[in-house]
Amino acid sequence: MENLKANVVVIGGGPGGYASASYAASCGKKVILIEKNERLGGACLNCGCIPSKALLHVAEAVYGARAAEKFGLGFSEPSLDLAKLTAWKSEMIEKLGRGMKDLGGRRGIEIIQGRATFLDQRTVKVADKRITFEHAIIATGSTPALPKSLKISGPLVMTSTEALQLQEIPKRLLVIGAGYIGMELGIVYAALGSKVTVVEVLPRILNGADSDLIRYVEEMAKRRLEKLMLNTKIAGLENCQNQVKAVIDAGGNITEELFDRVLVSTGRAPLTAELRLEEIGVRLDERGFVRTDSAKRTSVPSIYAVGDVTGGVMLAHKASCDARLAIDSIMGFPIPKSFPLIPAVVFTDPEVAWCGVTENEARSSGTPVQVIRFPWTASGRAVTMDRTDGVTKLLIDPATEKIIGAGICGKGAGELIAETVLAIEGEMTAKELGRRVHPHPTLSETVVECAEMFYGRSTSAFSRKRNG
Repeated sequence: MENLKANVVVIGGGPGGYASASYAASCGKKVILIEKNERLGGACLNCGCIPSKALLHVAEAVYGARAAEKFGLGFSEPSLDLAKLTAWKSEMIEKLGRGMKDLGGRRGIEIIQGRATFLDQRTVKVADKRITFEHAIIATGSTPALPKSLKISGPLVMTSTEALQLQEIPKRLLVIGAGYIGMELGIVYAALGSKVTVVEVLPRILNGADSDLIRYVEEMAKRRLEKLMLNTKIAGLENCQNQVKAVIDAGGNITEELFDRVLVSTGRAPLTAELRLEEIGVRLDERGFVRTDSAKRTSVPSIYAVGDVTGGVMLAHKASCDARLAIDSIMGFPIPKSFPLIPAVVFTDPEVAWCGVTENEARSSGTPVQVIRFPWTASGRAVTMDRTDGVTKLLIDPATEKIIGAGICGKGAGELIAETVLAIEGEMTAKELGRRVHPHPTLSETVVECAEMFYGRSTSAFSRKRNG
Protein backbone atom coordinates (compact mmCIF):
# COMPACT_ATOMS: atom_id res chain seq x y z
CA MET A 1 0.00 0.00 0.00
CA GLU A 2 1.47 3.36 -1.08
CA ASN A 3 1.12 6.11 1.51
CA LEU A 4 0.58 9.71 0.36
CA LYS A 5 -0.01 12.98 2.18
CA ALA A 6 -1.89 16.12 1.13
CA ASN A 7 -3.11 19.33 2.66
CA VAL A 8 -6.36 19.01 0.72
CA VAL A 9 -7.90 15.92 -0.84
CA VAL A 10 -10.76 16.57 -3.27
CA ILE A 11 -13.05 13.70 -4.21
CA GLY A 12 -14.70 14.35 -7.56
CA GLY A 13 -13.45 16.23 -10.60
CA GLY A 14 -16.64 18.06 -11.63
CA PRO A 15 -17.31 21.82 -11.38
CA GLY A 16 -17.24 21.86 -7.57
CA GLY A 17 -14.29 19.50 -7.16
CA TYR A 18 -12.12 20.95 -9.89
CA ALA A 19 -12.76 24.50 -8.67
CA SER A 20 -11.88 23.43 -5.12
CA ALA A 21 -8.64 21.83 -6.23
CA SER A 22 -7.64 24.77 -8.42
CA TYR A 23 -8.33 27.38 -5.76
CA ALA A 24 -6.60 25.41 -3.03
CA ALA A 25 -3.53 24.90 -5.24
CA SER A 26 -3.43 28.62 -6.05
CA CYS A 27 -3.38 29.26 -2.29
CA GLY A 28 -0.25 27.14 -1.98
CA LYS A 29 -1.80 23.91 -0.70
CA LYS A 30 -0.61 20.43 -1.68
CA VAL A 31 -3.70 19.06 -3.45
CA ILE A 32 -4.67 15.57 -4.55
CA LEU A 33 -7.74 15.32 -6.78
CA ILE A 34 -9.47 11.93 -6.99
CA GLU A 35 -11.77 11.21 -9.94
CA LYS A 36 -13.35 7.82 -10.59
CA ASN A 37 -13.66 8.40 -14.35
CA GLU A 38 -10.85 8.67 -16.86
CA ARG A 39 -11.85 12.20 -17.82
CA LEU A 40 -12.34 15.16 -15.49
CA GLY A 41 -15.38 17.42 -15.67
CA GLY A 42 -17.98 15.38 -13.85
CA ALA A 43 -21.57 15.11 -15.04
CA CYS A 44 -21.48 18.70 -16.29
CA LEU A 45 -18.86 18.10 -18.95
CA ASN A 46 -19.44 14.44 -19.73
CA CYS A 47 -23.19 13.88 -19.55
CA GLY A 48 -24.86 17.15 -18.63
CA CYS A 49 -24.38 20.86 -19.20
CA ILE A 50 -21.86 20.80 -22.03
CA PRO A 51 -23.21 18.04 -24.31
CA SER A 52 -26.79 19.22 -23.82
CA LYS A 53 -25.89 22.80 -24.78
CA ALA A 54 -23.99 21.51 -27.81
CA LEU A 55 -27.09 19.64 -28.95
CA LEU A 56 -29.29 22.64 -28.24
CA HIS A 57 -27.00 24.61 -30.54
CA VAL A 58 -27.65 22.01 -33.23
CA ALA A 59 -31.40 22.26 -32.60
CA GLU A 60 -31.21 26.03 -32.92
CA ALA A 61 -29.55 25.63 -36.33
CA VAL A 62 -32.34 23.29 -37.47
CA TYR A 63 -35.13 25.58 -36.31
CA GLY A 64 -33.29 28.63 -37.65
CA ALA A 65 -33.09 27.09 -41.12
CA ARG A 66 -36.80 26.38 -41.07
CA ALA A 67 -37.64 29.90 -39.91
CA ALA A 68 -35.52 31.52 -42.62
CA GLU A 69 -38.28 31.05 -45.19
CA LYS A 70 -39.99 34.04 -43.61
CA PHE A 71 -37.02 36.18 -44.68
CA GLY A 72 -37.06 34.90 -48.24
CA LEU A 73 -34.35 32.29 -47.72
CA GLY A 74 -35.07 28.74 -48.80
CA PHE A 75 -33.29 25.64 -47.48
CA SER A 76 -34.03 21.97 -47.97
CA GLU A 77 -35.03 20.04 -44.85
CA PRO A 78 -31.84 19.29 -42.81
CA SER A 79 -30.49 15.76 -43.02
CA LEU A 80 -28.92 14.12 -40.00
CA ASP A 81 -25.65 12.21 -39.95
CA LEU A 82 -25.92 10.83 -36.41
CA ALA A 83 -22.42 9.33 -36.40
CA LYS A 84 -20.87 12.64 -37.43
CA LEU A 85 -22.90 14.58 -34.86
CA THR A 86 -21.89 12.16 -32.11
CA ALA A 87 -18.23 12.34 -33.13
CA TRP A 88 -18.31 16.15 -33.04
CA LYS A 89 -19.86 16.13 -29.58
CA SER A 90 -17.36 13.56 -28.29
CA GLU A 91 -14.39 15.44 -29.70
CA MET A 92 -15.54 18.66 -28.04
CA ILE A 93 -15.95 16.96 -24.65
CA GLU A 94 -12.56 15.25 -24.96
CA LYS A 95 -10.85 18.54 -25.83
CA LEU A 96 -12.32 20.30 -22.80
CA GLY A 97 -11.42 17.35 -20.57
CA ARG A 98 -7.80 17.40 -21.76
CA GLY A 99 -7.66 21.12 -21.10
CA MET A 100 -8.81 20.64 -17.52
CA LYS A 101 -6.25 17.91 -16.89
CA ASP A 102 -3.39 19.90 -18.41
CA LEU A 103 -4.28 23.02 -16.45
CA GLY A 104 -4.51 21.03 -13.23
CA GLY A 105 -1.07 19.61 -13.85
CA ARG A 106 0.39 23.07 -14.44
CA ARG A 107 -1.06 24.14 -11.08
CA GLY A 108 0.66 21.25 -9.33
CA ILE A 109 -2.50 19.24 -8.63
CA GLU A 110 -1.87 15.50 -8.38
CA ILE A 111 -4.71 13.70 -10.14
CA ILE A 112 -5.50 10.10 -9.19
CA GLN A 113 -8.06 8.01 -11.02
CA GLY A 114 -10.12 5.65 -8.91
CA ARG A 115 -12.97 5.30 -6.43
CA ALA A 116 -12.37 6.84 -3.03
CA THR A 117 -13.41 5.39 0.32
CA PHE A 118 -12.93 7.08 3.69
CA LEU A 119 -11.07 4.98 6.22
CA ASP A 120 -11.41 7.56 8.97
CA GLN A 121 -11.76 11.33 9.38
CA ARG A 122 -8.19 11.93 8.16
CA THR A 123 -7.59 9.11 5.69
CA VAL A 124 -8.98 8.08 2.34
CA LYS A 125 -8.18 5.01 0.26
CA VAL A 126 -8.00 4.82 -3.56
CA ALA A 127 -7.05 1.45 -5.07
CA ASP A 128 -3.58 0.67 -3.63
CA LYS A 129 -3.05 4.19 -2.26
CA ARG A 130 -3.70 5.44 1.26
CA ILE A 131 -3.88 9.24 1.49
CA THR A 132 -3.64 11.15 4.75
CA PHE A 133 -5.10 14.66 4.59
CA GLU A 134 -5.60 17.76 6.68
CA HIS A 135 -8.88 18.58 4.93
CA ALA A 136 -11.07 16.73 2.45
CA ILE A 137 -13.74 18.06 0.10
CA ILE A 138 -16.53 15.79 -1.07
CA ALA A 139 -17.61 16.81 -4.57
CA THR A 140 -19.01 13.57 -5.95
CA GLY A 141 -22.09 15.18 -7.47
CA SER A 142 -25.39 13.56 -8.32
CA THR A 143 -26.93 11.11 -10.74
CA PRO A 144 -30.35 10.99 -12.44
CA ALA A 145 -32.97 9.46 -10.18
CA LEU A 146 -35.17 6.81 -11.76
CA PRO A 147 -38.28 6.09 -9.64
CA LYS A 148 -38.97 2.40 -9.04
CA SER A 149 -42.43 2.76 -10.58
CA LEU A 150 -40.84 3.76 -13.90
CA LYS A 151 -38.13 1.09 -14.04
CA ILE A 152 -38.55 -1.66 -16.62
CA SER A 153 -36.02 -4.10 -18.05
CA GLY A 154 -34.10 -3.21 -21.18
CA PRO A 155 -32.63 -0.03 -22.65
CA LEU A 156 -35.84 1.66 -23.81
CA VAL A 157 -36.24 3.77 -20.66
CA MET A 158 -33.47 6.38 -20.45
CA THR A 159 -32.20 9.02 -18.08
CA SER A 160 -30.51 12.18 -19.35
CA THR A 161 -27.18 10.33 -19.35
CA GLU A 162 -28.30 7.83 -22.01
CA ALA A 163 -30.33 10.43 -23.90
CA LEU A 164 -27.23 12.57 -24.43
CA GLN A 165 -25.31 9.66 -25.93
CA LEU A 166 -27.53 9.83 -29.05
CA GLN A 167 -27.45 6.15 -29.85
CA GLU A 168 -30.52 6.56 -32.06
CA ILE A 169 -33.29 9.04 -32.80
CA PRO A 170 -36.59 7.37 -31.86
CA LYS A 171 -39.66 7.97 -33.99
CA ARG A 172 -41.77 8.60 -30.89
CA LEU A 173 -40.26 9.76 -27.60
CA LEU A 174 -42.02 10.16 -24.25
CA VAL A 175 -40.43 12.63 -21.84
CA ILE A 176 -41.57 12.32 -18.23
CA GLY A 177 -41.01 15.61 -16.43
CA ALA A 178 -41.16 19.17 -17.78
CA GLY A 179 -38.31 20.57 -15.73
CA TYR A 180 -35.23 22.03 -17.37
CA ILE A 181 -33.77 18.66 -18.40
CA GLY A 182 -37.03 17.38 -19.87
CA MET A 183 -37.78 20.57 -21.77
CA GLU A 184 -34.23 21.03 -23.10
CA LEU A 185 -33.84 17.45 -24.32
CA GLY A 186 -37.41 17.34 -25.60
CA ILE A 187 -36.57 20.29 -27.86
CA VAL A 188 -33.36 18.61 -29.02
CA TYR A 189 -35.01 15.34 -29.99
CA ALA A 190 -37.90 17.14 -31.68
CA ALA A 191 -35.39 19.07 -33.81
CA LEU A 192 -33.58 15.85 -34.72
CA GLY A 193 -36.78 14.20 -35.95
CA SER A 194 -38.59 12.59 -33.02
CA LYS A 195 -42.26 13.12 -32.34
CA VAL A 196 -42.02 14.13 -28.69
CA THR A 197 -44.66 13.96 -25.97
CA VAL A 198 -43.83 15.68 -22.67
CA VAL A 199 -45.85 14.70 -19.60
CA GLU A 200 -45.77 16.76 -16.40
CA VAL A 201 -47.68 16.03 -13.19
CA LEU A 202 -47.75 19.73 -12.22
CA PRO A 203 -49.98 22.33 -13.88
CA ARG A 204 -47.02 24.15 -15.44
CA ILE A 205 -43.61 23.59 -16.97
CA LEU A 206 -40.31 24.73 -15.42
CA ASN A 207 -41.58 24.86 -11.88
CA GLY A 208 -39.69 27.58 -10.00
CA ALA A 209 -39.74 30.18 -12.75
CA ASP A 210 -42.40 32.89 -12.83
CA SER A 211 -45.39 32.19 -15.06
CA ASP A 212 -44.93 35.32 -17.17
CA LEU A 213 -41.46 34.09 -18.14
CA ILE A 214 -42.35 30.53 -19.05
CA ARG A 215 -45.39 31.31 -21.18
CA TYR A 216 -43.18 32.03 -24.18
CA VAL A 217 -41.42 28.70 -23.76
CA GLU A 218 -44.71 26.88 -23.42
CA GLU A 219 -46.09 28.50 -26.58
CA MET A 220 -43.00 27.51 -28.55
CA ALA A 221 -43.01 23.98 -27.12
CA LYS A 222 -46.62 23.44 -28.17
CA ARG A 223 -45.62 24.23 -31.76
CA ARG A 224 -42.58 21.96 -31.78
CA LEU A 225 -43.66 19.01 -29.67
CA GLU A 226 -46.30 16.49 -30.62
CA LYS A 227 -47.94 16.91 -27.21
CA LEU A 228 -47.39 18.84 -24.00
CA MET A 229 -49.54 17.28 -21.29
CA LEU A 230 -49.77 19.10 -17.94
CA ASN A 231 -51.62 17.91 -14.82
CA THR A 232 -50.82 14.43 -16.12
CA LYS A 233 -48.98 11.46 -14.63
CA ILE A 234 -47.61 8.18 -15.93
CA ALA A 235 -49.45 5.40 -14.13
CA GLY A 236 -47.14 2.71 -15.50
CA LEU A 237 -44.69 1.59 -18.15
CA GLU A 238 -44.52 -1.82 -19.79
CA ASN A 239 -42.32 -3.42 -22.41
CA CYS A 240 -44.30 -4.18 -25.56
CA GLN A 241 -42.06 -5.95 -28.08
CA ASN A 242 -39.61 -3.24 -29.20
CA GLN A 243 -41.64 -0.39 -27.74
CA VAL A 244 -42.83 0.88 -24.38
CA LYS A 245 -46.50 1.06 -23.52
CA ALA A 246 -47.24 4.02 -21.26
CA VAL A 247 -50.39 4.29 -19.17
CA ILE A 248 -51.19 8.01 -19.10
CA ASP A 249 -53.50 9.44 -16.44
CA ALA A 250 -54.71 12.93 -17.40
CA GLY A 251 -56.92 13.87 -14.49
CA GLY A 252 -58.67 10.52 -14.42
CA ASN A 253 -58.79 10.10 -18.19
CA ILE A 254 -56.72 6.94 -18.68
CA THR A 255 -55.14 6.24 -22.08
CA GLU A 256 -52.40 3.96 -23.38
CA GLU A 257 -49.78 4.93 -25.97
CA LEU A 258 -46.76 3.25 -27.52
CA PHE A 259 -43.36 4.94 -27.65
CA ASP A 260 -40.01 3.88 -29.06
CA ARG A 261 -38.11 5.39 -26.15
CA VAL A 262 -38.89 7.01 -22.79
CA LEU A 263 -36.79 9.71 -21.11
CA VAL A 264 -37.31 10.05 -17.36
CA SER A 265 -36.26 13.46 -16.01
CA THR A 266 -37.83 13.62 -12.57
CA GLY A 267 -34.92 14.52 -10.29
CA ARG A 268 -31.42 13.61 -9.16
CA ALA A 269 -29.89 11.64 -6.28
CA PRO A 270 -26.55 12.19 -4.47
CA LEU A 271 -23.53 10.00 -5.18
CA THR A 272 -22.40 9.06 -1.67
CA ALA A 273 -22.95 5.29 -1.41
CA GLU A 274 -19.30 4.15 -1.67
CA LEU A 275 -17.74 6.79 0.58
CA ARG A 276 -18.67 5.31 4.01
CA LEU A 277 -19.63 8.81 5.19
CA GLU A 278 -21.96 7.90 8.02
CA GLU A 279 -19.44 5.39 9.35
CA ILE A 280 -16.91 8.19 9.92
CA GLY A 281 -19.47 10.61 11.37
CA VAL A 282 -20.55 12.69 8.36
CA ARG A 283 -24.27 13.44 8.69
CA LEU A 284 -26.63 12.97 5.76
CA ASP A 285 -30.21 14.13 5.37
CA GLU A 286 -33.16 11.81 4.80
CA ARG A 287 -32.49 11.75 1.04
CA GLY A 288 -28.79 10.98 1.38
CA PHE A 289 -27.45 14.48 0.70
CA VAL A 290 -24.55 15.71 2.83
CA ARG A 291 -25.44 18.27 5.48
CA THR A 292 -23.18 21.34 5.60
CA ASP A 293 -22.99 24.70 7.32
CA SER A 294 -22.66 28.10 5.61
CA ALA A 295 -18.94 27.47 4.99
CA LYS A 296 -19.71 24.04 3.44
CA ARG A 297 -18.22 22.23 6.45
CA THR A 298 -19.80 18.87 7.32
CA SER A 299 -20.42 17.48 10.81
CA VAL A 300 -16.76 16.37 10.71
CA PRO A 301 -14.57 19.53 10.99
CA SER A 302 -11.87 18.20 8.65
CA ILE A 303 -14.32 17.33 5.87
CA TYR A 304 -16.26 19.70 3.60
CA ALA A 305 -18.81 19.05 0.85
CA VAL A 306 -19.73 21.14 -2.18
CA GLY A 307 -22.07 21.06 -5.16
CA ASP A 308 -24.87 18.64 -5.99
CA VAL A 309 -23.93 16.20 -3.24
CA THR A 310 -25.20 18.77 -0.71
CA GLY A 311 -28.63 19.07 -2.35
CA GLY A 312 -30.52 22.32 -2.86
CA VAL A 313 -29.81 24.20 -6.08
CA MET A 314 -28.00 21.77 -8.39
CA LEU A 315 -26.14 24.02 -10.80
CA ALA A 316 -22.51 23.91 -11.92
CA HIS A 317 -21.87 27.56 -11.10
CA LYS A 318 -23.36 27.06 -7.63
CA ALA A 319 -20.93 24.17 -7.10
CA SER A 320 -18.02 26.42 -8.08
CA CYS A 321 -19.28 29.05 -5.65
CA ASP A 322 -19.45 26.39 -2.91
CA ALA A 323 -15.84 25.50 -3.68
CA ARG A 324 -14.62 29.02 -3.04
CA LEU A 325 -16.48 29.17 0.28
CA ALA A 326 -14.97 25.85 1.38
CA ILE A 327 -11.40 26.80 0.50
CA ASP A 328 -11.81 30.25 2.07
CA SER A 329 -12.86 28.50 5.27
CA ILE A 330 -9.90 26.12 5.12
CA MET A 331 -7.53 29.03 4.54
CA GLY A 332 -9.05 31.06 7.37
CA PHE A 333 -10.29 33.78 5.04
CA PRO A 334 -13.47 35.73 5.90
CA ILE A 335 -16.74 33.99 4.97
CA PRO A 336 -19.57 36.19 3.60
CA LYS A 337 -22.51 36.62 5.96
CA SER A 338 -24.94 35.95 3.13
CA PHE A 339 -24.63 33.38 0.36
CA PRO A 340 -23.79 34.87 -3.06
CA LEU A 341 -26.65 35.34 -5.50
CA ILE A 342 -27.06 32.29 -7.75
CA PRO A 343 -28.72 32.94 -11.13
CA ALA A 344 -30.74 30.17 -12.77
CA VAL A 345 -30.85 29.57 -16.52
CA VAL A 346 -32.92 27.16 -18.58
CA PHE A 347 -31.55 26.79 -22.11
CA THR A 348 -34.85 26.15 -23.82
CA ASP A 349 -35.95 28.16 -26.84
CA PRO A 350 -36.46 30.89 -25.83
CA GLU A 351 -34.13 30.79 -22.85
CA VAL A 352 -35.35 31.62 -19.35
CA ALA A 353 -33.18 33.13 -16.61
CA TRP A 354 -33.79 34.68 -13.22
CA CYS A 355 -32.02 35.76 -10.04
CA GLY A 356 -32.80 37.30 -6.70
CA VAL A 357 -36.38 37.48 -5.47
CA THR A 358 -38.95 36.03 -7.88
CA GLU A 359 -42.44 37.41 -8.23
CA ASN A 360 -43.89 34.18 -6.85
CA GLU A 361 -41.65 34.44 -3.77
CA ALA A 362 -42.52 38.10 -3.23
CA ARG A 363 -46.23 37.35 -3.31
CA SER A 364 -46.04 34.35 -0.99
CA SER A 365 -43.86 36.18 1.56
CA GLY A 366 -45.71 39.49 1.37
CA THR A 367 -42.56 41.34 0.32
CA PRO A 368 -43.42 44.82 -1.02
CA VAL A 369 -42.28 44.93 -4.61
CA GLN A 370 -43.04 46.74 -7.83
CA VAL A 371 -42.74 44.58 -10.92
CA ILE A 372 -41.68 46.29 -14.16
CA ARG A 373 -41.85 44.44 -17.50
CA PHE A 374 -40.27 45.50 -20.76
CA PRO A 375 -41.74 43.53 -23.69
CA TRP A 376 -39.31 42.49 -26.39
CA THR A 377 -41.79 43.61 -29.02
CA ALA A 378 -40.43 47.08 -28.15
CA SER A 379 -36.79 46.05 -28.66
CA GLY A 380 -35.34 47.08 -32.01
CA ARG A 381 -32.74 44.32 -31.85
CA ALA A 382 -35.35 41.65 -31.06
CA VAL A 383 -37.44 42.85 -34.01
CA THR A 384 -34.47 42.64 -36.41
CA MET A 385 -33.87 39.06 -35.25
CA ASP A 386 -37.56 38.17 -35.49
CA ARG A 387 -37.32 37.09 -31.85
CA THR A 388 -39.80 39.28 -30.03
CA ASP A 389 -40.95 36.29 -27.99
CA GLY A 390 -39.50 37.56 -24.75
CA VAL A 391 -39.68 39.90 -21.79
CA THR A 392 -37.26 41.52 -19.35
CA LYS A 393 -38.56 42.26 -15.89
CA LEU A 394 -37.19 43.81 -12.74
CA LEU A 395 -38.50 43.54 -9.20
CA ILE A 396 -37.90 46.80 -7.37
CA ASP A 397 -38.30 47.72 -3.71
CA PRO A 398 -40.68 50.70 -3.92
CA ALA A 399 -39.27 52.26 -0.74
CA THR A 400 -35.57 52.19 -1.60
CA GLU A 401 -35.88 51.80 -5.39
CA LYS A 402 -33.24 49.06 -5.20
CA ILE A 403 -33.42 46.14 -7.60
CA ILE A 404 -34.06 42.95 -5.64
CA GLY A 405 -34.94 40.49 -8.41
CA ALA A 406 -34.87 40.03 -12.15
CA GLY A 407 -36.20 37.65 -14.78
CA ILE A 408 -35.57 37.42 -18.50
CA CYS A 409 -37.12 35.25 -21.17
CA GLY A 410 -35.82 35.44 -24.71
CA LYS A 411 -32.93 34.60 -26.97
CA GLY A 412 -29.67 34.85 -25.02
CA ALA A 413 -31.38 35.36 -21.65
CA GLY A 414 -28.64 33.30 -20.00
CA GLU A 415 -26.04 35.86 -21.07
CA LEU A 416 -28.16 38.89 -20.17
CA ILE A 417 -29.00 37.80 -16.61
CA ALA A 418 -25.40 38.32 -15.43
CA GLU A 419 -25.84 42.09 -15.58
CA THR A 420 -28.80 41.95 -13.21
CA VAL A 421 -26.79 39.75 -10.81
CA LEU A 422 -24.23 42.56 -10.58
CA ALA A 423 -26.98 45.14 -10.12
CA ILE A 424 -28.62 43.23 -7.26
CA GLU A 425 -25.36 42.28 -5.53
CA GLY A 426 -24.21 45.90 -5.88
CA GLU A 427 -27.51 47.14 -4.39
CA MET A 428 -28.11 49.37 -7.38
CA THR A 429 -31.27 51.42 -7.68
CA ALA A 430 -33.37 51.45 -10.82
CA LYS A 431 -32.11 54.98 -11.44
CA GLU A 432 -28.46 53.92 -11.28
CA LEU A 433 -29.02 51.01 -13.65
CA GLY A 434 -31.17 53.05 -16.03
CA ARG A 435 -28.45 55.67 -16.47
CA ARG A 436 -25.83 53.16 -17.61
CA VAL A 437 -25.26 53.59 -21.34
CA HIS A 438 -25.74 50.43 -23.43
CA PRO A 439 -24.94 50.00 -27.13
CA HIS A 440 -27.77 50.20 -29.64
CA PRO A 441 -29.30 48.10 -31.03
CA THR A 442 -28.73 45.26 -28.57
CA LEU A 443 -30.83 43.03 -26.36
CA SER A 444 -28.89 44.37 -23.37
CA GLU A 445 -30.84 47.60 -23.80
CA THR A 446 -33.94 45.82 -22.56
CA VAL A 447 -32.44 45.83 -19.06
CA VAL A 448 -31.90 49.60 -18.87
CA GLU A 449 -35.19 50.30 -20.65
CA CYS A 450 -36.92 48.19 -18.01
CA ALA A 451 -35.23 50.19 -15.25
CA GLU A 452 -36.27 53.45 -16.91
CA MET A 453 -39.89 52.24 -17.10
CA PHE A 454 -39.96 52.41 -13.30
CA TYR A 455 -39.87 56.20 -13.70
CA GLY A 456 -41.92 56.39 -16.89
CA ARG A 457 -38.81 57.38 -18.87
CA SER A 458 -38.33 54.49 -21.28
CA THR A 459 -37.96 55.71 -24.85
CA SER A 460 -39.36 52.47 -26.27
CA ALA A 461 -42.26 51.45 -24.01
CA PHE A 462 -44.95 53.35 -22.14
CA SER A 463 -45.29 53.27 -18.36
CA ARG A 464 -46.80 55.67 -15.86
CA LYS A 465 -44.53 58.40 -14.60
CA ARG A 466 -42.95 58.09 -11.16
CA ASN A 467 -41.05 60.82 -9.37
CA GLY A 468 -37.31 60.26 -9.15
